Amino acid sequence: MTHSSGETNRQTAVTPATKDAPAEAVHFEKERGVTEIRILQGVAHITVTLAEKDLGSGRLKVLQGLAASNVPVFLVKLLPNGLSFAIRGENVDACSRALEQTGSAFNLNPDLAVVTTIAGAMRDLSGIMAAIYETLNDAGIRVQQTGDAYNAVLCLVSGSFAEKAAQVLRKRFTLDGSDEKPQGSTTEAEVPGTGLKAL
Repeated sequence: MTHSSGETNRQTAVTPATKDAPAEAVHFEKERGVTEIRILQGVAHITVTLAEKDLGSGRLKVLQGLAASNVPVFLVKLLPNGLSFAIRGENVDACSRALEQTGSAFNLNPDLAVVTTIAGAMRDLSGIMAAIYETLNDAGIRVQQTGDAYNAVLCLVSGSFAEKAAQVLRKRFTLDGSDEKPQGSTTEAEVPGTGLKAL
């Protein structure tokens, strides 16, 4: 009888925990809403023009040449007449030499920056790309290239407008102009889903 009562008590103790499991399991889920805006300065954008008849092999030749020269590229886009990509400023000289060796015609646009909007559940946020474009456009900031990842949207802008871009995006997504918060403090921007109300 005592054993049975003990089991009953244990079951009674477990039942509320099971009932409240969704609330306690929140920390296992990705934080929703925009949580941070980052800036990467010193970026250059390269557009390579290739002959239409050799488009596929030309792209491959360019990328292989860059790899052989240890030039990391990102924001790669395949264009109807070639390809484009971004590199860090310190790789400009090596990139130029590698492209010259392939005999490819290219245009280099320096002094740019990548402004990245971070959200843990980016793919669940409807309309975020439109919100970013609208915000930057209203601020008179031209977006020259975009990219995306599972938790981020990257915008390539003029380096001189990078800080302004980050500022208006932080305001748009209610980050109060800063990603740095005092340890132990809780602000509206840290509440999951905060960024959603700005969309």
